[in-house]
Amino acid sequence: MVRRLPLSDNGPLSSFARDLRGVKDGTQGTVEMAVLRGASRTAVYAALNGTRLPSVQTLGAMIDAWIDGGETGRQWWLERRRQTEESMAEAARLRGIATARRTPEEVDFTEQLRHLWRECGSPSTEQAALHCSLSARTLDSYLGGRTLPTAERLGELFDGLSVLCEADKASLVSSAHESPVGEALLRARAARKEERSRVRQLAKVLPGGQPVPADTRHSNGFGVVAGVLQGQKFDSRQALAQAGVHRQLMAGIAGRQSLGAESVIVSDTGNDDYGDVIVYTGEGGLNPETGRLARDQQLTRGNAALATSAATGAPVRVIRRISTAPHSRLYQYIGLFKVEDYWSEQGSHGYRIWRFRLVQLSTAEQSESGLSTPAPAVRQEAQHDVYRPRSASSVQRIVRSTATANLVKQMYDYTCQVCGIRIQGRTGAYAESAHILPLGSPHDGPDVIGNVLCLCPNHHVLFDQGMLIINDDLTVVARADSTVLGRLREIPDHRLDRQHLARHRILHGLPE
Repeated sequence: MVRRLPLSDNGPLSSFARDLRGVKDGTQGTVEMAVLRGASRTAVYAALNGTRLPSVQTLGAMIDAWIDGGETGRQWWLERRRQTEESMAEAARLRGIATARRTPEEVDFTEQLRHLWRECGSPSTEQAALHCSLSARTLDSYLGGRTLPTAERLGELFDGLSVLCEADKASLVSSAHESPVGEALLRARAARKEERSRVRQLAKVLPGGQPVPADTRHSNGFGVVAGVLQGQKFDSRQALAQAGVHRQLMAGIAGRQSLGAESVIVSDTGNDDYGDVIVYTGEGGLNPETGRLARDQQLTRGNAALATSAATGAPVRVIRRISTAPHSRLYQYIGLFKVEDYWSEQGSHGYRIWRFRLVQLSTAEQSESGLSTPAPAVRQEAQHDVYRPRSASSVQRIVRSTATANLVKQMYDYTCQVCGIRIQGRTGAYAESAHILPLGSPHDGPDVIGNVLCLCPNHHVLFDQGMLIINDDLTVVARADSTVLGRLREIPDHRLDRQHLARHRILHGLPE
């Protein structure tokens, strides 16, 4: 089933999307059929939902998958797309929004490139792609005039084309690189640069390009949103986006891997919601047709953003879907949470999923979390049941001290088991204890010496984030570049539990 968003009854894009859905439903086509023909699943959904005009290639894949109309049917839809694009540009112009236009120099370059392609026998882009480092999709984009190659890419294109040409045409391709086509590319790229500069200047003066007023309720950052109260309800995803509470219209996680997660939406499916503590299941791995898990989830995109939030300590806005009706979408903002821990585990369908433990901030902490940008990542600790007093800082850093942890540090004379460094501070030697299997729910690791490592702060951070892996033979591997750092030090009186090491690897996404 297609995940549809409410569409406006007006506008060329809405009409185009409505007709596309009619074609799909009328032929009983599926999104997967278009994906198998090379289309991006996200692009197909966006086209059907009316949130984005499909590219020529995406539209071609959709039409080929759902309509057996041959070249005539394809050309009709391409012309319909062109008219829709022009109508959207005209509507944007009337609203005072600066939009880029295709320059005559770009048109000239495309025509010269197509002419050369015809001179060489009009080979398929799939054939040409086999003889150069460019993909067929990229070559289609160049020939369709949708993008401009760099001079280096144009040379690669000619390298592939010259192989397919007859002997007497090879020299034509070689000379074209230096003269007509190459010169046309230089003019086209210069014109494109000027066009972009023109649009930037227009955006400053046209009404539709003015900055958003300061009192507009919208947030691009982290923490509380001005004007939005805890417990406030919203009747749609669009309302959440407009208020700046959750800016993604489809994804359940909003944010970026480099900065962290701004907000998440919690539903009653796949998540363990205990009120002020939520064990949240990550995104990805679903079959779009059945809605069931069909492959392992990866620590990328939204999942990676939540992992970054665990490292930075930046708060995450949490929105709970409170409607139980099948077609109802009622949401409630329930406040700011902190990502205390994350791990991977095997889901009920047999595929690996990522889980995130979210803990609600206190009232005082929520009132202090008016952040516009996240704090830089410093470290993440993955233990929960004992907390030491902390002073205010940009990152909430929890350093554990138990009798068992202190014993292990003394056994190694405060020397890191990975790098062998012993930090000497003003008040004595300093090291940190790292529990291999974290204490507390849901991991319930034991506070015994076989579950504790003596590490320097740097390697403690990497170990907690799963970027440092210890194998059963105690070889230490840095996951950033798969470098073997050496063998972990282990003294006779300190025998590490290999089962805990294996569990640590599994929690951080490595196969069993």
